[in-house]
Amino acid sequence: MKDFWKKTPTHFLSVTTLTLFATLTAPAQATTLTGFETDGGDMGGMQITVNLFDGTSQSAIWNATGGSSGGAFGSGWALTQSGNTFGSFDNPWNFSYSGGSSVAALIIDAIPGNTVFDIFPDVRGPRQTPGSADGWAFETDFGLGPSRHNYDVPIDISNGDLFGRLSLFWDGGFRGNMGFLADTDSGTTFDPVRPRNPVPPPPPPPVPPNTPPSLVGLNIPRIFEGQSATAFLSANDPNPQPLSFFLNGGFVGTDPRTTGTRSVATGLGFFADNGVHSYTAQAQDVTGAISNAIAQNLIVENVAPTLTNFSLSSNVINEGDLATAFLSATDPGADSLAFFLNGAHIATDGTLSGTRNATHNLGIFNDEGTFTFTAQSQDKDSAFSNLANQTLTVLNVAPTITQLTEPLRVKRHTLFDFFADATDPGINDLLSFDWDLNGDGLFDDFMGQSGQFSFAKPGLYDVKVRVSDGDGGVTVGSFTVESVPEPGTGLGLLVFGIVGTGAIAKHKRRKKLHN
Repeated sequence: MKDFWKKTPTHFLSVTTLTLFATLTAPAQATTLTGFETDGGDMGGMQITVNLFDGTSQSAIWNATGGSSGGAFGSGWALTQSGNTFGSFDNPWNFSYSGGSSVAALIIDAIPGNTVFDIFPDVRGPRQTPGSADGWAFETDFGLGPSRHNYDVPIDISNGDLFGRLSLFWDGGFRGNMGFLADTDSGTTFDPVRPRNPVPPPPPPPVPPNTPPSLVGLNIPRIFEGQSATAFLSANDPNPQPLSFFLNGGFVGTDPRTTGTRSVATGLGFFADNGVHSYTAQAQDVTGAISNAIAQNLIVENVAPTLTNFSLSSNVINEGDLATAFLSATDPGADSLAFFLNGAHIATDGTLSGTRNATHNLGIFNDEGTFTFTAQSQDKDSAFSNLANQTLTVLNVAPTITQLTEPLRVKRHTLFDFFADATDPGINDLLSFDWDLNGDGLFDDFMGQSGQFSFAKPGLYDVKVRVSDGDGGVTVGSFTVESVPEPGTGLGLLVFGIVGTGAIAKHKRRKKLHN
């Protein structure tokens, strides 16, 4: 308000004085303005409200801070004024804010401070309330002005120029410093400022913008092939609402809880083979707001196959016989399995589940001995199974006589031919032929496959041959020779005839010509 005393002619002074005196002494009927200029120190008790865009609100009471200055202060904000509030750019209101969420509105309720806003500048205008002098409506001095301002709560004596509340609104939010002009008048002590109607509460803060949920966890433990996997998702939300969860864009569940950490667990299925699988998780609130995304890989580790069986058709065979190996293995992964014997690949089973098998012909073993076989399997990912061993024993087989001289009837002293042949499955066996020609039980009469012999005396003789393979295998064969007498002959003659390079006469027997 402009200084009433300074603008009023002196011949009105006595009348005004009487009026004020009467006001001070008469019973309170309506608001009476002092007529003095109002400054920051005169407005103690005003209610200042700051609404923030986060949905919160702060309130503070205006207090004098000096002879002509005052202010209200909150968390991160301050509103101050010093000097006459009437239209002086040297004495603006100052509002500053440096808090977190931006300011949505500044509301000044002046009536609790026995103060009123005077907006009409023309003392002779139709809206001029008697005794209010000229006023000054809101005007931005510096800084970011409000998107709009509003005067409301008219006081009881207002003709449309006196209001108990000034509200400033920033649609885009305010932060920083700004100055503005807004004229005020003061009520008297005995007839303070009164509203025309009950004062409504100040405008509430705006509904805070919905805060999207925050996905705080995606946990997918690694597994082995042949196992099932599970994903665990968790999220927070400052708003009391359930959260839905999505994995790779697909809905996987809702946690109906409205406070604390919300979470779901979802099965990812069975993984038959090793590999890496990518997943991206998000949460969504009931308004459709989507959280941040978290990505994680599911690692399915390979499992080496297990050799479950390794056996031979027989662990003991005779030389010359055939042997076969049988191998079986399992693998939880969808892998074909290769089989190895003594490090050499023998077969691959392309079956991708269950027991995989291989059969391998080891061949014919033509010599005695002990043979060790080591079996192993390998999956398509180059992982080897356990080892398994089997021992094959090949037994020596005695020779088989295939040819032998038939029984004979010869004259004494007449040479006859004898011959024997034999086979042996041992390819490394050298056969020897030893003969017992004289029936003394000793096979020392002749060495070789064939020869000639005669008997000096008549009789029935059993001629035997012993075939040896050198490895302890021995076979004995025999045939009979009947020696009949011949007139004039008394002695048997032994004549050795060599047939082939294998016939060797034993010299110690050449001396025994007559038996």
